[in-house]
Amino acid sequence: MKNLVFTRIDDRLIHGQVIAAWLRTYSNVQHIIVIDDKTSEDPFMHEMFSLLVPSGITIEILSVEKAVELLKNELQKPTMIIVKTPLTIMQLLEGGIEFESINIGGMGMTKGRKKLFQNISSSPEENEMIKEMLQRGIRVEIQIIPAAKVVNLANILK
Repeated sequence: MKNLVFTRIDDRLIHGQVIAAWLRTYSNVQHIIVIDDKTSEDPFMHEMFSLLVPSGITIEILSVEKAVELLKNELQKPTMIIVKTPLTIMQLLEGGIEFESINIGGMGMTKGRKKLFQNISSSPEENEMIKEMLQRGIRVEIQIIPAAKVVNLANILK
């Protein structure tokens, strides 16, 4: 997809330290799209995320349905996409959106999840979703911050 610079799964979505680090790495990013149904309906989170994004970078917070509509068209600016879970990526894929690579940076321990790698946890269902992404030819990697080693999930989820 033209102008898609970086796609990340992070259950915290936007938070200062990580966004700052990734925006330094991908300094050409001019727009961030947060895709999460619940967050898209929360005006407080819209305001909070808008305050966290550096000046000069625009942000949209969309439901999966609205994101599919938007992403079917060409992105106008270099863009970073952030979602909470692998399920959102799967919903986008089912909507006809394609990705070359997915970065997993934050999937915390919650009910039904077990440790996948270091501080990344996933459920059996999420593991199956990640395997499907890999089968589709998408590069799926864990990298918490840009300075960390990249771990290809194809080597972990066999």
